[in-house]
Amino acid sequence: MRLSGLKTNWSATASFLVAALLFLFSASVTAQRYSFQEYTEGLGNLNVTSIVQDHTGYLWVGTQNGIYRYDGSQFRRFGSEAGLPERSIMSLYVGQDGTLWVATTEGIYFRKQDGGFAEVKMLGPQGEASQRTGSVFTAAGPDRVVAATRTGAVDLHRVGTDVWAGTPLKLLGKVTWGVVFDREGTLWYGCDNDLCRMTQGQTERVSQSMGIPADTWQGMVQTRDGHVWLRGARHVGEVDTRTHTYIGRDLPGPAYAEPYPNIVQDQQGRVLVYAGLELGVWEGQKWRVLTQRNGLPPFEMEGIFVDREGSVWLGVSGHGLRRWSAEDAWESYTMSSGLNDNLVWDELRDKQGRLWIATEQGLNWIPADGSEPRAWHAPGIEFKRAGGLAVTPDGAIWAGSSSGIVVRIDPKTLGARQWKMPDVYRMLVDGSGNVWAGTREGLFEIEHAKWTSGPHRIDAPVFGKPVQLFSELSLDSTGHVWTVCPQGIFKLNEDGWTQIDLGHSDAHPDLIAFDKKGFLWTAGPSQKLMRMRLEGNRVVQWESYQRPEILSEQVVALMVDSRGWLWVGQDAGVSVFDGSEWRSFAREDGLVWNDVDSNAIREDNDGSILIGTSGGLAHLINPSTLAIHTEVPPVFSEVSYGGTSLTNGGSALWDNLPLDISMAVLSFKSGHEANVRYRMKGAVDTGWDEAREFSIRYGHLGPGHYQFEVTTVDHAGRAASKPVTFQFTIRPRWWQRTSLRIAVVFVTLIVCVLVWRWRVGQLIRQRRHLESAVRSRTEELEREKNILVGMREQMRHFAEHDGLSGLWNHRVIVERLRGEVDRSRRDGTPLSIILADVDFFKRINDTYGHPVGDRVLKEVSTLFQSMVRSYDWVGRYGGEEFLLVLPGTNLEQARVRAEQMRRAIESMVIMEGADRIEVTISLGVAAGYPSHYDTMVQTADSSLYEAKNNGRNRVVATEIENPKALKSKIAG
Repeated sequence: MRLSGLKTNWSATASFLVAALLFLFSASVTAQRYSFQEYTEGLGNLNVTSIVQDHTGYLWVGTQNGIYRYDGSQFRRFGSEAGLPERSIMSLYVGQDGTLWVATTEGIYFRKQDGGFAEVKMLGPQGEASQRTGSVFTAAGPDRVVAATRTGAVDLHRVGTDVWAGTPLKLLGKVTWGVVFDREGTLWYGCDNDLCRMTQGQTERVSQSMGIPADTWQGMVQTRDGHVWLRGARHVGEVDTRTHTYIGRDLPGPAYAEPYPNIVQDQQGRVLVYAGLELGVWEGQKWRVLTQRNGLPPFEMEGIFVDREGSVWLGVSGHGLRRWSAEDAWESYTMSSGLNDNLVWDELRDKQGRLWIATEQGLNWIPADGSEPRAWHAPGIEFKRAGGLAVTPDGAIWAGSSSGIVVRIDPKTLGARQWKMPDVYRMLVDGSGNVWAGTREGLFEIEHAKWTSGPHRIDAPVFGKPVQLFSELSLDSTGHVWTVCPQGIFKLNEDGWTQIDLGHSDAHPDLIAFDKKGFLWTAGPSQKLMRMRLEGNRVVQWESYQRPEILSEQVVALMVDSRGWLWVGQDAGVSVFDGSEWRSFAREDGLVWNDVDSNAIREDNDGSILIGTSGGLAHLINPSTLAIHTEVPPVFSEVSYGGTSLTNGGSALWDNLPLDISMAVLSFKSGHEANVRYRMKGAVDTGWDEAREFSIRYGHLGPGHYQFEVTTVDHAGRAASKPVTFQFTIRPRWWQRTSLRIAVVFVTLIVCVLVWRWRVGQLIRQRRHLESAVRSRTEELEREKNILVGMREQMRHFAEHDGLSGLWNHRVIVERLRGEVDRSRRDGTPLSIILADVDFFKRINDTYGHPVGDRVLKEVSTLFQSMVRSYDWVGRYGGEEFLLVLPGTNLEQARVRAEQMRRAIESMVIMEGADRIEVTISLGVAAGYPSHYDTMVQTADSSLYEAKNNGRNRVVATEIENPKALKSKIAG
């Protein structure tokens, strides 16, 4: 019995220890997700083994079948034509003098001054220098490098220009692993299963005296504090080179059987190592382990590097190159993190520090001290399509749903009570603690003191009609509530609701926000971004903002944070205005997804920014640390004249061939494109020109001295980098000399005189044939006139039709609509229009490319043409939007027609290879007896906006009443 009991107790203790270890290990793995940008296009071999950056800024990538140079836009392979054998690259290194070193399976190579590669000449008995992985190279000065090979260590030293020699270096042990020089000139190296060091030619083993565990120490790096970090097959450790003490820094969790030798330090001073599918980040006190849950690719890593801008690069086995975008500046939460859906509509931090996330599938919440989302549920409540969040002074969480309910969640029990409501788009709590909800069918208020009574609709006469879409709610600096509906912008003050006079701004906003200077910002799918200045209740000044300040004109969210910065969410990313400068962020900068969702930007309690997108929740941790993007000067990748390479300051013999200049901007941290501004000075001076391409060609340059000057600028023509120049000389050939040119001119003059005398005689003879020539030319002009008439008709067709779809273009379809509105008013007949928009069209472009997107637009256009009557009008309204004008059609008929079109599009089959592309459309219908074509377009646009915010792939129809009938009704 006792023995059995001991067994039971030991088994329980062991289980507890295992569980505790697993808990500790899992606790070190954070749930936040980060962005790792993929770079594979043009990389001929995707098994990346090593990464390094030269002094110019080019990124060099070693693979299992050669080496590639990356300039930010393309990879260039260097192979046998450059002096490198097509072998596996084991390691890359840049020496103190800027020399690029390459360790292959056959030997050691270095890059020469002319850009080619040469093999190191080995002296002494060591005939080959095939390499290991890990810390293969270390520099003792600009002219000396030590390399570890499979047969020992090699001392590489310069013996002449572009000539290096290698001699065996006598070290302890049979096997030499990683090598590194510290600041004092001591060489630390892995010897057998020990750590050894060589000081002033004297070598010794130090593992036993320093308490270092036995291991094959392949990875070594000297950190900025002077310590040497070690990476073995099973252990990680830190050596204080001054006190000669060792501190173990093993990764949490079990040891790996496979060696992962690379170890680096980033700009924040953190040490980074990888093991299998995990990336370990030493943060000074403990390891933070990143896994696939944090966004790492689900493949083994073979290389790791930190470039001069601080970006972390990962070589992924069989899957190319990855860059950790923005590092810890961004994190994200997606379905892989625990969210119940990636479509995030709102987010909110409650008074207990919990983060609430509203998604298409319901509510999630993250505890104040946690990082993993949890799904919120309450008995008897089916909460889907969460659309708006708010928290009242008592700490209660209020959540609205576009499926038609509002819930109040108790902050202590997380139990809830619900009320039926129309689809909720926006929620707000005012200074009195009252809850406001903007819905598809009116504006509702829940009074704080009477919250148990539930919401009641606001019926203010100034709204015109209470049952309409209220798309926005906002507070100004004085605490007044503002709202937006199709009738305009309204403000609640002490006397009730008042409409804002928009003057001549022609604004039709869906979104509003107030900055700290009192400006009113407006935007929306139906209006560009505008900044307005108000006096009282009237707009007196306004200005529009579009590209290049913001990424896209499709604005879906506006928010002003506590700093006074304006945040603009778009379908292409996020732009922020700090009062003087615009900045933009997209996926390449760390944003989880470019498609920001409606009203889905909110400032967290600590000043960080939460952004809901169609791909998850993005969290910009510290916006103040993100510097304004500055343009980096370009470098000259290659300059060739007539196929011959030119060096800066060099010369070439004149040839009747072009001059080609290839440049690159060696900045990988920001993915935003820049232009180049350039000019050529010399025999023929050119003015400044601007281009997006980084390849410039000059067709014909005469002999002379030239200076090419170039700088980078952003799309707005600002933030110019320092100019860089390239000087060269084109030498004349013998027949281009000045003396020869003078002789040629003299002979030419004599010949001209003789030709002139002969020409006079010719003119007399030609006069006789003049009348005949005039008659012939007259006939030709008649024929040309007929041709021009035909061409004019063809040009008129092109001016009225869209080039891609063949439909009427925007100008013509609007003119047709005006004519039909006039006819409807004149004849008293109904008129309907349909405004259709292809759902998630940008996603189709991003996934399959623009040619496939164009094919989708053509298919949709063809289907529309086939489904309209001969006297209907159909045109491309812009982008992926189409406008159909249906004369003599009432609301019900138009709704049926729109539903038929929606179903036809939904059942349409478009194949791209083996992929079936699903296409849906949202349609907004306006029908009735319009008084003005603008009214119809605005009504249809509001219906379309409602259809897209209500889930897309649907029809929303709105009736416009007959003005005569309306007058009769009022008179009655």
